[in-house]
Amino acid sequence: MKSQIVDEYLNAIENELQAINGKYSFTTVYIGGGTPTVLSEIQLIKLLNIISKHVDVFNLNEYTIEVNPGTLTEEKILALKDSYISRISIGIQSFNDKYLKFLGRIHTAKEAKDIFSNLREKGFENINIDLIYGYSSQHLNEWKTDLRECFKLSPEHISAYCLTYESGTPLVEMMDSGKLNKLSEEEELDMYEHTNDFLGNNGYNHYEISNFAKPGKECQHNTVYWENREYIGIGAGAFSYINGERYCSIKNVKEYISAVRSKKNLICFSEKLLQEKRASEILIMALRMTSGISKNEFFDRSGYNLTELFGTQLSILTQAGLINFDDERIKLTRRGLSVADSVMMEFV
Repeated sequence: MKSQIVDEYLNAIENELQAINGKYSFTTVYIGGGTPTVLSEIQLIKLLNIISKHVDVFNLNEYTIEVNPGTLTEEKILALKDSYISRISIGIQSFNDKYLKFLGRIHTAKEAKDIFSNLREKGFENINIDLIYGYSSQHLNEWKTDLRECFKLSPEHISAYCLTYESGTPLVEMMDSGKLNKLSEEEELDMYEHTNDFLGNNGYNHYEISNFAKPGKECQHNTVYWENREYIGIGAGAFSYINGERYCSIKNVKEYISAVRSKKNLICFSEKLLQEKRASEILIMALRMTSGISKNEFFDRSGYNLTELFGTQLSILTQAGLINFDDERIKLTRRGLSVADSVMMEFV
């Protein structure tokens, strides 16, 4: 993105924040949706100053920014520290240079470790590391090595995602043309199971399907999504969820900037969830958390009796050993977690 457009975009973000100033109080802020550290130092400082001007960042419970090891400099780290950022989410993805090259990453494993050490030296005490497994031809032992390398750094939080093949992407084109082979479901499951065992045995709480944290270091911001609570998104393509309505801002950056300038409607998509669909979403999102949801909490948030609404599905999934459902709570079993997407489809 050219420098002029970046500056125009940052100004538009400030105008959007200005428009909602005072309407909401925020407990968490998450700067992501890409790689904010691709901005120049001056642009990054401008963004951080804009947020500080309109949000009481000093009193946030959690203030996160996503960073890329290949674009995070010494000066940018200092700027983050000066702006009360309390949590860093670093997209390392792999400690194997072969797979970093496969992903098109511009950093090496050594550079990622050096960046992590630098963040620690600057006083950041809450760091998440993003990892990906399930690469074509990846062996379980390679993934075990990745996890061990990650554990040596001792981050407070680890997100471990299986590589996804989405239609229209180069990965799918390579797979269709026979240039790469997707791992079998059994191989991916072995990696997932090992992740649960290794991190669980080394002090990390498996609190969400793909997320692991040291005690008390669970991501507060993302928990808002999983608990289906309200949130505001700022910027092009940002989603918000307020009063049971989900909406998305214009995705094209230039069109977004133009709409903000002319004070036009920024929303390109919205849906008001019907009560039953909202109840379904509350359950599906809650099941992402290993703690699940209690019957009482489900009723308080949805207005529905869990058994009356989903009795048939609950009975079938319990008998299949995919969920635990007793008088108090519903949650996925360990086996259910490994096939969570299929389980959740039963409640759509």
